[in-house]
This record gives sequence, C-alpha cells and structure tokens, in this order.
Amino acid sequence: MKIRAVQKDDYRFIEDFVFQVFKHTHYSDGVIEKALVKEMREKRYYIPQLDLVVVEEGTIIGHFTLSKFPISKMFENEVLMLSPVSVAIHKQRQGVGTYMLQEGIKLATKMGYKGIIVEGDYRYYRRFGFHTSTRFGIYAAEKNLPPSEENLMALELCENGLEHISGEVDYSIYDAFSH
Repeated sequence: MKIRAVQKDDYRFIEDFVFQVFKHTHYSDGVIEKALVKEMREKRYYIPQLDLVVVEEGTIIGHFTLSKFPISKMFENEVLMLSPVSVAIHKQRQGVGTYMLQEGIKLATKMGYKGIIVEGDYRYYRRFGFHTSTRFGIYAAEKNLPPSEENLMALELCENGLEHISGEVDYSIYDAFSH
C-alpha cells in the first residue's frame, strides 16, 4: 500500500468511490458524502496535499480528506476536519483505514496543524488518540448535533495543541450537509 495526494484526474473516480462505499452503510446513502467531496475541493478550506488516497497494485482502495475547519469562525489555519473516510468494501477490516489515518495524522502534524476534529464512531477513532471534543471545549452547533456527544471527537497533534482553541463546530459552511 502507498499513500499519495489525489490528482485532478482522480476527482470523478473518488466521488463515485466515496458514494459506493457510503451507500452500503446503515447510516447513509452516499449522496451527502459524494457531494461533500466535490464541494470541499471548491472551498478555501481545501488543502490538496491532505486530500489523500491509498493505492494498492495501481488501484485506489482508500480515500480521506483533511481540510481546514473553523471553530466558531476562528482557528481555520490551526484545526482540520477529517471527512469523509472511505475504504473499498472488499478491503475493509484489513488495516487500510488504520494505515491511511496514521499517515494522514503524521502529515498534518508535520505541516504544523494543532488538531483534528471528526464525527464518527468513537470506538474506531479513539485508537488514534481522539477524545470526545467537549474535553477540549469544542461543541457541536445546535443545528447539526451528532447522534451523541461522544461522536464528535478531537485529536491534539502537538502537546496542548487545542488548549487555546474552543467553540462551536458548525458544518453549515458546506451546503452538502444541508440536504
């Protein structure tokens, strides 16, 4: 497995890949995630070096994006959002997700970011060091509450990286979430 940045020629494939992965989950039909991937690339928060794929034998088997994300309309150059994370159905539970997230976290740390937020399964993300975001004073906006408080998580990328960062996570900066 190798990790690399997404190339423009990959865009359409990645959008369809993300859709296919998410449409087979119990919590999504893939439409929002596909729209989000496309929309993220059009926003000022997009970081091409952190739009990443995992390739095995020339085939993309995983994708995720880390993008700048404002907390209470601040800190966008310090905090990243991890979303979406997709692994080919036939490659799930084989270490692909672990590999790509470990590599992405290393890269984001090297680039000087202070933290990452993610909404997802806390049982999965805590293995990478994520904690419930409220521990850091970071809360979901009332208009987009996660299924439970523990589903919104944050990870410090350096010692006390989120110590002076607090506020509200508001996904309304992306139209994809309003559908």
